[in-house]
Amino acid sequence: MKYTKQIVFLLFINLIIVFLSIFTGNLTRKLEITNQEIKQIIEKEKKQLTINRVEFSFYNNPSYLKQLHNIYFSFDDNNPEKKIISFSSISINNTDSLVLVDLKSK
Repeated sequence: MKYTKQIVFLLFINLIIVFLSIFTGNLTRKLEITNQEIKQIIEKEKKQLTINRVEFSFYNNPSYLKQLHNIYFSFDDNNPEKKIISFSSISINNTDSLVLVDLKSK
């Protein structure tokens, strides 16, 4: 009976600590969910960036495209000099002419 005030005080302090730990746990869970969403967005942006790098290399390096064409398609003996048209040359082209592209796999 001599320590009842101290026991009640310690129980009250423990109760406050329990509620504070539940509150902080709830806040950290919300932060963890937000961090996971941000990580997923970053991963999507990284994938998009690598795709854009590949598209940029295709756009700026027509010789690489020609090498790929030689690997995957048979070489045409009738017309050995094929001209690869870039996007900028298509946009410069006047609207009277029409450019058709046809790829046939053999």
